[in-house]
Amino acid sequence: KSCRLLYRRYSPTRALFHNASWQKEGTSVYCRVEVDFLSRDLHLIRHAKSSWDEPDLHDHDRPLNARGTRAARVMGQAMAERVSATPTFFVSSARRARDTFSGLSDGWADVLSTPLEGTVSEQSTLYTFSWRTLSDWLSQCDDALDNLALIGHNPAMTEFINYLCPSLSLDNLPTAGWVWLRFDNASWSAAVAIAGQANVITSLRPKEVMGASL
Repeated sequence: KSCRLLYRRYSPTRALFHNASWQKEGTSVYCRVEVDFLSRDLHLIRHAKSSWDEPDLHDHDRPLNARGTRAARVMGQAMAERVSATPTFFVSSARRARDTFSGLSDGWADVLSTPLEGTVSEQSTLYTFSWRTLSDWLSQCDDALDNLALIGHNPAMTEFINYLCPSLSLDNLPTAGWVWLRFDNASWSAAVAIAGQANVITSLRPKEVMGASL
């Protein structure tokens, strides 16, 4: 019974309990278990290149240009080829971010024949240029979600990546650029509480996939 209660108490902290055994020390009996903490994945994606053809449009309403549309689809293909588990997407409410997600979804479906539409949530908070706003938002995310993708804006994205993983020393996350980070923390709030807790799994730019044709 004690072993079952121990599992229920600590399982929300992203741990696997196994090899439970009873041990006796004097008059006391203990339950011994081996614990493996699970990782968290965070995909940070800057929106693809936007159009300036209509200068009177509010910044929030600018769509992608043709180059940005191509890049978003290509990056969706690249992600689908490299990511084994589909992340839950959270997207800035800006049109260029929403259009980027649509392109990613199309590219994803090109490879896996499964669109991403059921995995997305639009977030007005992510329409920000401050990395601290991103950090605050992530710290409040549901810890049951261990595989997240954010589509947002610079300079917030570049600065947030450099806070989470200073060793990457990223000068600039280009439009449609993607960085995949992994954490060993039990919660998202713990992951962002101190700088430098992430490990880089992948860092990819559209030009690395398409070359000069983009």
